[in-house]
Amino acid sequence: MQIKAIGYVRSPFASPEECPRQGRQDMPPCIIDMEQEFVPGLHRLVPGQKIVVLTWMHLARRDLFRCRPRNSPARPIHGVFATRSPNRPNPIGLHEVRILEISRNRLKVHPLEAVDRTPVLDIKPLLGSPGFSGQIRDFFSLEDMNALMEAARQGWLRGLFSGVNGNLSLRRGNTVLITRSGTSKACLTPDDFCVLELTTGKLLAGSDPSIESRMHLSVYSSQEKAGAVVHTHPAHVLALSQASSDNLFRQLDLFEARVLHSQLGMVRAMEPGSDQLASAVGRLARECKCIIMLGHGLTCWDSGPFAALASSEELDSLALMEIHLRLLNFQNSQI
Repeated sequence: MQIKAIGYVRSPFASPEECPRQGRQDMPPCIIDMEQEFVPGLHRLVPGQKIVVLTWMHLARRDLFRCRPRNSPARPIHGVFATRSPNRPNPIGLHEVRILEISRNRLKVHPLEAVDRTPVLDIKPLLGSPGFSGQIRDFFSLEDMNALMEAARQGWLRGLFSGVNGNLSLRRGNTVLITRSGTSKACLTPDDFCVLELTTGKLLAGSDPSIESRMHLSVYSSQEKAGAVVHTHPAHVLALSQASSDNLFRQLDLFEARVLHSQLGMVRAMEPGSDQLASAVGRLARECKCIIMLGHGLTCWDSGPFAALASSEELDSLALMEIHLRLLNFQNSQI
């Protein structure tokens, strides 16, 4: 057997005594410095992806065949093959980590419990990792995923998403990249997407598509100009629509309000994720870029995710102005 190190760990832990026994979230990130000849093997690994790193724990003892798990005197003695002890005949370390950054021959990963200068033997994708089991990169580029991740983060910063509500998607031909169910839009990773076939709705990659995936597909099927769909929960739009769904912007005499109002549609309250809601939104998308779903949120489509997000943001800003105007007019009427 011939084993060759493909890289080395750069870690703040100088000795086995300093190194945690298991990876922990409070640990600092570590760097894997790849040997130049193996850098081509990193192709198609992406930030956010979970991987398994195999290391050679070069400072471990190789003559201990029994030990107490976690080196605890309170635990009974075990054979080393029944433990995760670093001391074993062939001291191979197994570490499940997430890639934080990739830069030339360097991977920043977390959490990696390894001593500085530990040789790395191999890197493997974690099988079953959400979003990578179906090889999303076979359908969409990292740039596509980054666009949706950044749009989601910008929407969260502007208060258009909260908790795990809302969803975003992007279309390329007959495939749709969409956020998975239950994901926070503040910190999406490539693991948080899946791929659907537009014409059939078949899941092509990843898992657990958003509950509103049928609505996204309905918009794309009805509107060929739609390149991205963003479903947000803007608080002011929702509040205003609850107060008066008949005439949302009756107080505003602004050019922007008139333009957006001409592009605005509305559907009655329906069960989220239902075929009825998907069909109703899809029909309106033929004429309207922005669709209020009463009691549920706002769906906007456009050529790309940032343009769709901009419509959602502008509508929420106009709704806030409308609310202020109504309050001022009410106060004036009481004087």
